[in-house]
Amino acid sequence: MDLFWHILFWLSLGLLVYTQLGYLAISAIFAALSRRRDVPAIGEWPNVTLVIPAYNEESVLQAKLENALAMDYPDDCLEIIVASDGSSDGTVEIARSFAGRGVRLLDFNDRRGKASLLNDAAAAAEGDLLCLCDANVMFQADALKKMVTRLQDATVGAVSGDVRLKSRDSNFGEGEAFYYRIERALQLSESRIGSMMGVDGGMYVIRRELFEPLAPDTILDDFTTTMNVIRQRRSVAYEPDAVAHENGTPTARMEFKRRARVTSGAMQILKRGQWPPLARPVELWQFVSHKLLRWIEPVLLVAIFVSCAVLWNSGIFYRIALIGQIIFYLLGLAGTLAVTFRETRVGGIVFYFVMSHVAMMVGIVKGLFNRQPVTWTRTERTPTTEKPESTSPAVSQHR
Repeated sequence: MDLFWHILFWLSLGLLVYTQLGYLAISAIFAALSRRRDVPAIGEWPNVTLVIPAYNEESVLQAKLENALAMDYPDDCLEIIVASDGSSDGTVEIARSFAGRGVRLLDFNDRRGKASLLNDAAAAAEGDLLCLCDANVMFQADALKKMVTRLQDATVGAVSGDVRLKSRDSNFGEGEAFYYRIERALQLSESRIGSMMGVDGGMYVIRRELFEPLAPDTILDDFTTTMNVIRQRRSVAYEPDAVAHENGTPTARMEFKRRARVTSGAMQILKRGQWPPLARPVELWQFVSHKLLRWIEPVLLVAIFVSCAVLWNSGIFYRIALIGQIIFYLLGLAGTLAVTFRETRVGGIVFYFVMSHVAMMVGIVKGLFNRQPVTWTRTERTPTTEKPESTSPAVSQHR
């Protein structure tokens, strides 16, 4: 029986180390060795429809529409649509006030969820390209052009930009900033060697003909769209020079709910078999390494902890490993109880890791038993104070 626990420990530990460190290193090496594709210059800018899904976004919509209208993109090639998902605040009135400046409003009385909203907006769009974005994401003036330019490469089906998160206003910013620096490094490498594993739902452009209608109960619309693009034998590119800004989730409680919802959506993805096909082996490897193993990390952590406890008498290594884990999780608990500790670099990183994985475990359970509603609980948002043309370094949030 001890053999089983030994195997479980080393297998789980190996997968955890590979997911956290190994894949990052291997991807960086492959990306450094890969050949960059030259993107031809654009002679004539294609027609783009900017779609802004909105549910009670009165606090940010005015700023968002001003930002969209100020973008450096030909006016006659840009269509802007606000799709309201049964908003009960001033969202619809704000959108209507921009009608004279060319903004179209799709006002749906019943709240159905983002997937249905995107389906209807895509069907109503007139552009050859769709730019899907969140209402609180403010583009730099040239962000849309940067993404559209990448689509000059016929092998690219969608392009995601760098949505930089203003984490300093949250009470867990240190840990979040560290996590997203790693995430962006991975996405840059993935884009060079295969395909980015998941567009940033806050800002991405997709060829209209590649957008497939989403099932109404879809939770992760952005990731599902990414898989649909890959399954149509196109790649998803990451364009780091296409920059936008948004304010982060202000509290750990809200971030916990967001992480649980994302993981619940991940379980939905797995149950539906929405991953790269065998005909795309590089993308399949990226999916397994970056997504699948990440999604099951809470299970790996539990397996490591339990196996160490069972193997307590099998050697000092397992005792040290178990004590180390207990200390690590106690530090995470300290971050939960003490905001001042959470705001330090070490405390923030440990807290964010522990909090995220507990939330992911909740999400796994909710996803497996279909307990996650398709309509999202709206997070209080304010327009970012970052200037759209700013190029100051920041971090980003992957939806």
